[in-house]
Amino acid sequence: MSTFKNLKLEDEIVTGIYDFQGKDIAVEFDLEEDDLTMEDFSELIKDSENWIESFSNENLNTLKSEIAKELTDSAYAGLSHKVSEEDYKNLEAELMLKEIHFFPEEVISLILEAKKEYPDMDIYCQINKQFEIEDLMVE
Repeated sequence: MSTFKNLKLEDEIVTGIYDFQGKDIAVEFDLEEDDLTMEDFSELIKDSENWIESFSNENLNTLKSEIAKELTDSAYAGLSHKVSEEDYKNLEAELMLKEIHFFPEEVISLILEAKKEYPDMDIYCQINKQFEIEDLMVE
């Protein structure tokens, strides 16, 4: 039984749904190539299923904490506002995981939102298989 539901190939990308803690999260698999069949994605999907088995609420909360700290520090850099623990906690509480994208070579991108702090924007957090942040951007 697949961990991911409703997998379908569309425009060279496989999309589907993952039930994480009772919430449907969109998943996307992108081999970054053309003329692909569903079969071409089998190894990436299998590797992703193995990784996602170890992805827990604890991992996500740790990442949210790191993301909130990095984004808050960046937002207030050079300003006179003294960043407080409450600033970090407010953003951390607001961060919601909405999508997970899987790419070749163990590249995983989490897409989060924080509707109050970053309306109409997504937070892209590229992580490695050990749940360490490699890149973070808001757009």
